[in-house]
Amino acid sequence: MNGQNLGKVLITGWTGRLGKACKHVFPDAVYPNRQQMDVRDAESVKRFIQETRPDAVIHLAAMAGIPLCENDKANAWATNVEGTRNVVSASRDSESVKKFVYLQTACIFAWNDDEEYFEDSLPEPKHYYGLTKLVAEEIVKSYGGEKMRTHIARTNFTTMPWEYPKAFTDRFWTYLFAQGVAKGIRDILESGTEERIIHLCGDRKISMYEYAVAGGSKVEPMTLADYKGPPLTKNMSLSTKVWRKYGLEDSNYSD
Repeated sequence: MNGQNLGKVLITGWTGRLGKACKHVFPDAVYPNRQQMDVRDAESVKRFIQETRPDAVIHLAAMAGIPLCENDKANAWATNVEGTRNVVSASRDSESVKKFVYLQTACIFAWNDDEEYFEDSLPEPKHYYGLTKLVAEEIVKSYGGEKMRTHIARTNFTTMPWEYPKAFTDRFWTYLFAQGVAKGIRDILESGTEERIIHLCGDRKISMYEYAVAGGSKVEPMTLADYKGPPLTKNMSLSTKVWRKYGLEDSNYSD
């Protein structure tokens, strides 16, 4: 990466794990709270961006979680779709924002066990959370142009410590930790790339159990044979045709 000066960076949705990791990677960024800038309120967003005049915006704010979105579809749409529209629209309309990065979930894919998923793979969300995130991605694409370059950063990560007492040894992802995702976003901004969709992923498949242990969690191993419930995918691994892959050790897991 060429180490470009990023200027002033504004980051939405910073209260989650990734937002906290971004505070290590972007220590001088602007991190508005909801009282300062509510993504669901177009005027609030427009006013804050006009006042702060950022050079780049990283949009992390979202209503995440499959059950949560299924149980409150109205709020999921207002936050994930309309909220994203508000932020990317105000960013493009500003005189200052030149780059916009949208953090995207890997849950927009169908996750058939025998497939690899690249930047040009067809999305096929199986739930409302994935649907709202895919619609938001399309909105972000439509706002990109010479005035403001937009990037969609798709990735796989989860919070630590692992939230369950056990983790699968036979379900695999190309995981990163939140700190690694934050570094990948910085790489995108510093690179000057014109790629619109980028997969930020690990350089190898690892099981959920390996990931949880590497993240410092004390968990017991389990297999799909031990599981009783709705069908689960064995493989949820992203790959990339346009970007570097990151080692899990490069993710530098930390609070």
